[in-house]
Amino acid sequence: MQTLAELHYKVRWRTRGGHPGHHASTRQGGGLEFRHHVPLIDAPDPRRFDVHASLRDPFGQIQVRVFQQKSAIPVFAIADLSASMRTGGARSKLAQVADFVACLGYSASRTGDAFGLIGCADAGGPPLYVPPSVNPAAALEAAATLRDALPPGRRADGLLGAADLLGVRRALVFLLSDFHLPLAFIERLLASLAYHDVVPVMLWNRREVDALPAWGLARVRDPESGRQRLLALRPSLQRRIRDVWRARQAALYSLFSRHGRPPLVLQDGFSADDVTRYFYG
Repeated sequence: MQTLAELHYKVRWRTRGGHPGHHASTRQGGGLEFRHHVPLIDAPDPRRFDVHASLRDPFGQIQVRVFQQKSAIPVFAIADLSASMRTGGARSKLAQVADFVACLGYSASRTGDAFGLIGCADAGGPPLYVPPSVNPAAALEAAATLRDALPPGRRADGLLGAADLLGVRRALVFLLSDFHLPLAFIERLLASLAYHDVVPVMLWNRREVDALPAWGLARVRDPESGRQRLLALRPSLQRRIRDVWRARQAALYSLFSRHGRPPLVLQDGFSADDVTRYFYG
C-alpha cells in the first residue's frame, strides 16, 4: 500500500454508535470518562467496584463505576463531479479530490471509522458510490477511479440525491467542490444534508484570477455550459473580476457558517495539515 499522510478530525456531538472508536458517544462502556455510579446488579462488573461509594450508599448496595464509551462514526466524502472540476491548472480539482479521498479514507481507518464515497454530477446519471468500509484499500480504489475517469456530466444537480445514500446514522460529511454553483442551489444542498455534520471543502485555484493579465484578449469558456466569450482585458476589468471573487468567497463563508461550519478552503492543492488545522487550529 502506498504511503499516505494522515489527517485528524473531530466532531462536536456524541455518536450513538455501538462500535468502539475514537469519538465521544452516548453509550456506557469501557472508556476512561467517568459517568456515574450504579448498583452492581445493574452493571455486573466487579472490576469497577468502588469502596467509598458503596460505604456511602444509604441502602447498603454495592456500587460500581460506569464509564462513557468512545465509539466510531461513519465518515463520507461527497464529491462534485461536474465539468468545472476538470479544471484547475497543472493538476485538476478532480485530482485534488482524489488525493483528499485517499488520505481521508486512510486516516478514517486508522481512527476506526468506516469511510464511504459518493460522487455526483447530472441528476439523471448514476452516482459513483463506494459503501462505508474500515478497509483503507477501498478508499485507494475510489481515489484511483476519480483519477482515471472523467466526470460523467456537466452539471452538479445530482448532489441533491447524495443524502439518500448516507444512511440513517449521523455522519461526518466532507462536501468537496469548487462551489461555482448558484447560492440558492447550495442552500438547498445544505438543507438536504442538515441531519449530518457537513464540512464544506472549497477547492479553489488562485491562478483563475491572479494569472489574468492587465491588458490583452482572453477567450474564456464556461465548462458547465460550454459557452465561450472573448474578453478585452484591462485594469478596470481585472479589478472587477477580483472584487467579484472576494465577494463570492465572503458570501460562501457566510452561507456555510449559517449552516453549522465555515468552509475548509484548499487553494492551489490539497494538504493533510490544512485539514488538521481546520479542526484543531
